[in-house]
Amino acid sequence: MSYNTIIYTRVSTDEQADNGFSLRHQQEMLERYCELKGLNIIKHYQDDYSAKNFNRPEWKKLETYVKANRKSIDQILILKWDRFSRNIEEALGKIRMFRDWGIEINSIEQPLDLSNPDNKIMLTLYLAMPEVENDKISQRTKDGILRARKEGAYTSRPPYGYTRCLIDGKTSMQPNEDARIVKELFEIVSKGVGAVEHIRKSYLKKGFNRCKQSFYYMLRNKLYIGKVQVPEYKKEDAYWHDGLHDAIVDEVTFNKVQDVLDGKKRKAKYPTKKNEILPLRSFLKCAVCNENLTGSISKGNGGKYGYYHCRKGCKNRIPSNTAHQLFHDDILSKIAVNTNVIELYKETITDVLKSKKGNQSQQIVNLKEQIEQTIKDIETLEDKLISGGISDDTFNSINKRYNEKLMSLKAELAETKNNKETSLKYVESAFKIICELPKLFNSSNYDDKITILGLLFPEKILMEKGECRTIEQNIVIELLTRVSKGLESFKNKKAIISDGLSNIAPLIDESCSFKMFKF
Repeated sequence: MSYNTIIYTRVSTDEQADNGFSLRHQQEMLERYCELKGLNIIKHYQDDYSAKNFNRPEWKKLETYVKANRKSIDQILILKWDRFSRNIEEALGKIRMFRDWGIEINSIEQPLDLSNPDNKIMLTLYLAMPEVENDKISQRTKDGILRARKEGAYTSRPPYGYTRCLIDGKTSMQPNEDARIVKELFEIVSKGVGAVEHIRKSYLKKGFNRCKQSFYYMLRNKLYIGKVQVPEYKKEDAYWHDGLHDAIVDEVTFNKVQDVLDGKKRKAKYPTKKNEILPLRSFLKCAVCNENLTGSISKGNGGKYGYYHCRKGCKNRIPSNTAHQLFHDDILSKIAVNTNVIELYKETITDVLKSKKGNQSQQIVNLKEQIEQTIKDIETLEDKLISGGISDDTFNSINKRYNEKLMSLKAELAETKNNKETSLKYVESAFKIICELPKLFNSSNYDDKITILGLLFPEKILMEKGECRTIEQNIVIELLTRVSKGLESFKNKKAIISDGLSNIAPLIDESCSFKMFKF
């Protein structure tokens, strides 16, 4: 009887081919072994990943395939046990799981009869040895990094403004063409005359493409003054040490920047933190001079009072209570969606989701039919062999092809069943939220208000003392609101497909569905 066998090969990126670990060498050895033993290879999976765990793409595919075809698979072969795993706990768990499925995992160079309990001692030894080797490599790496840092070398990825190089034969870095921008940014921030975020944005056109958080880390990084950090090791605390690389920023300027970021320097500003009194601060633009409005808090009469005001010094200064009332009266309260339109829109989306679900169901039916037909083909082939209609060689060749097709179909069926579809239960809750947006906004906390504003208004909101208007709304809300206004004279009429309304419904993006309105 020929055993159905899956062969598995693995090599990590740091293992060299000349050490006998190459994928080609492993595959050739396994195929030669199966040929000599008369084993039937039905699949081959190979990974280029570390064996510290089983979070490997090809191994996951192997498990999916085995789950769908467990009754047709006898064993999984590897070259050596360290190709299987370098984590003894996880390895023993996988071996036990496959054994429960009736499938054996074994090595051709270190074979073990795992039905004999005594051989588990050798199995544990084989699995422990590569894990110990991994631990030794990790420890040597940590010791090497520690020694290099103490000598002023820098072994990690160079930060913005530096390029990797060798200095005195040791890994380090040197300033590149971006160093000029880094120096300018430190000097501007050190003066403390403008918001740090505004400074960052002003340099975007000059090629400085770092995000807000990366910019902040850059301003805090002592690598720019020629230091390297020696990491914490055992009972020794981490500390900064003189590096081999040249500094881009002098220590005086660097220390001034730290004072700015810590708020110790007058006029120092860093990207604002959230303030419950001013939820609209990041969403307003001055209707007078078209500049962004900021916000501030004044104390007086035993309380705190918020104001939205222009950055450019024009007289557009609005109390937060007034601004919030304007926003509610002029914008939020006018987001009224026609009930008939909502129902039509809901039916359209529901039909789309049901159609997708139907397509998946049909695909499952088709796969089952193909599986049944393949089984019938195998039975017909067997009948021909019994009746003498075909030779043994022809039977073996065709039967192997049919069985491979059958296993692939079963695996595809299992994956199709596991695919998650967008649930119809979100449709009702999503449209309920759309209909109650003003109420939802007023009852939400600060973070949820910011989320709602970001979803509803992709552009700023123009505001002055007596007026508030939007530049652009979310396309879904804008369309539903526009249709609602256009149908005020038809409130008692039911919207139907033939009235043309469905032509303006935006396409559904299944990747986001209604999650954009879920808080």
